[in-house]
Amino acid sequence: MSYEPLQNEFTWSKSRHEKFKECPRAYYLHYYGSWGGWEQQAGSDVRELWILKKLSTRWQWAGSVVHSALEELLLRAKRGAPLRTLEELVERTQRRARSQWAGSREKGYWRDPKSVPGLVEHEYAEPVPSEEWKRLWDEVIEGSLRGFYASDTFRAIQAVPREQWLSVDELDSFVFEGTKIWVAVDFAYRDGRGRVHVLDWKTGKERGVDHVQVGIYALYAQEKWQVPPDDVTGGLVYLATGGERVDVAVDAAALDGCKEAMRSSIAGMRERLDDVAANEASMARFPMPESRDACRRCPFRRPCGRM
Repeated sequence: MSYEPLQNEFTWSKSRHEKFKECPRAYYLHYYGSWGGWEQQAGSDVRELWILKKLSTRWQWAGSVVHSALEELLLRAKRGAPLRTLEELVERTQRRARSQWAGSREKGYWRDPKSVPGLVEHEYAEPVPSEEWKRLWDEVIEGSLRGFYASDTFRAIQAVPREQWLSVDELDSFVFEGTKIWVAVDFAYRDGRGRVHVLDWKTGKERGVDHVQVGIYALYAQEKWQVPPDDVTGGLVYLATGGERVDVAVDAAALDGCKEAMRSSIAGMRERLDDVAANEASMARFPMPESRDACRRCPFRRPCGRM
């Protein structure tokens, strides 16, 4: 049986936008230079880029550990199982985090990049004091889990019948003006009045771009669950600071601003392409920024050669 080769389709997401804005060169290496690396032999340049693109900084990794823990917790409950206690969840998450950290330290991601998460700090042998790793666990990972359990949001979720839980960190997409937009809503539910709540867990500090992200989720919710704009409400839940929920306006004006931000970002990315229809790109059209602020946390610093 023959298979059609995968095509590098142009799509858009908030994370893609942020990478492009921070460093066009890293954006190129991530989405174009690494394409097809899963098929290449160990030692090839493209294979190296494909593995490096999967690396996270320790802060990104900590956030992913929290998101995975909450996803597992809520998916299990959605299937009818009782919610785990906080201490059970903390213990399970600590075991997983220790296993992932050890695998990264041994650079197991070079052998099995699909199963072993890797950290930029381990790949480039960056000295990180033990107390810094402990603070990452205490404040970001365990602190976020405890913040979630103590939050009004968690209490509200528990009060909603399971059949009204709409999404738990499900990767999906919708089309905006001809471009596929990827989303992964951390949690969505329909309340007793029929309103759809789209929530995003945050383990860091509040940023303006977070509000745009929730706006994108609201656009997705309108299409996915066929609800009018007035029946969608957005929320950012900042876990590490006690689970405070910040409501995000998703009225017509806010969504128009969100659409314009997406439109502008998509246009900027397409302008760099050699062939828009074929989504073909060359590295020369994706320069490095003058500032080197992002270089220290970049997984591509070796092939890039700037540092």
